[in-house]
Amino acid sequence: MQPVKALPLSTNKPAVLAQIRAAKSAHMRWRAYAQAIVSGVEIDDGKLPIKHTDCSFGRWYYGKGQVLLGHLDAYEGIAAPHEMLHAIYERIYQILQGAEEKQGLSRLWTSKETLARKRAAQAREHLEELIGVSDTLIKALEMLEQEVRESE
Repeated sequence: MQPVKALPLSTNKPAVLAQIRAAKSAHMRWRAYAQAIVSGVEIDDGKLPIKHTDCSFGRWYYGKGQVLLGHLDAYEGIAAPHEMLHAIYERIYQILQGAEEKQGLSRLWTSKETLARKRAAQAREHLEELIGVSDTLIKALEMLEQEVRESE
């Protein structure tokens, strides 16, 4: 990947801060989809797990966000938790779809209800992990906001 030339933040700091807030909102909506799927709510295909670079937040982060903010220290602290969130969400989705059971023999001796309860419990455990990582991401975004506010 080629180095990206940083744009001066002072030219339009309010617009940059608005973009960070919009990215944070996009992340919170995405987190709500993960919570909904664990709660048993059907979500449409557009809300299923995708690669971390393909979600609305990821497109901003690796696009405009990188151009505007990639030179800031706080920017780098966002990538790892964001990528981890997508991995956890994918794991939750696979659990709820019974991906592991389809490969094993346990489903032959276990009732559907028991398997569903087991999947739900596993998904809730992963959801707790996802929420913790999400909180880390939100804090990283707040640090980025602060760094932008303090920049010249």
